Amino acid sequence: MGKLDGKVAVVTGAARGIGRADALLFAGEGASVFVTDVDETPLAEVVKEIRAAGGRADGLPADVTKPEDCQRVMDRAAEQFGTIDILVNNAGLTRDALIHKMTDAQWDICVDISLKGTFNGIRAASKYMMREAHNGRIVNVASVAGLMGNVGQINYSAAKSGLIGLTKTVAREWGRFGVTCNVIAYGFVDTRLTREKEAQQEEVVGEAVGIPKKVRDLMLLQVKPMTPEDAARPVLFLASDDAAFITGQVLNVSAGIYI
Repeated sequence: MGKLDGKVAVVTGAARGIGRADALLFAGEGASVFVTDVDETPLAEVVKEIRAAGGRADGLPADVTKPEDCQRVMDRAAEQFGTIDILVNNAGLTRDALIHKMTDAQWDICVDISLKGTFNGIRAASKYMMREAHNGRIVNVASVAGLMGNVGQINYSAAKSGLIGLTKTVAREWGRFGVTCNVIAYGFVDTRLTREKEAQQEEVVGEAVGIPKKVRDLMLLQVKPMTPEDAARPVLFLASDDAAFITGQVLNVSAGIYI
């Protein structure tokens, strides 16, 4: 038996990285998984991979900054699989710049996706999760940057710090439904957002991503990066019955970057 047998999970930002790893792990643990992302082609590949392995999955391209997209995702997931038990708000990106050089556009897109996008997802799921004895699970994805701040990431740090207050509020409001809401503060996870900027051609929403080689090399002196699969295991824990009475908490998964 899997840890999530009979459960229905929605995962945002699921086309790549941690979100993709969450979706694959959840499906392997018995959940029916509904995935969403702005990138349609890799999203379809995730659904295809889960189905090929014998799992149940479906997906819908969507932009979490748009409330109507989030509602469409939740409605389709509930229609397809009958309910929503688990919501993982993973969508996010970086737009790094020092404070005096940061543009409004860099601030807005980062905060809108990470913070407002999470709010949009939770609000859209409310009609399925705000039910007596629902016992659902919400896991929000943040960063140690939201706990300690980070040079060049005032937008990202502010958004991820905001997720902590959001998480605690949901935990208080929805505790009476048996719904838990927790947030994971990750450290160095090896995704396209943290790979060497000069060595990749990856763009996210029209802008190159990654970490400058000098900065990345300094980080590697401090800690070994996690794989997305490593990062998915704590999400599974918080989404499972093992964490039934853990709510409103920040789980630091950073290998010692922040202690």
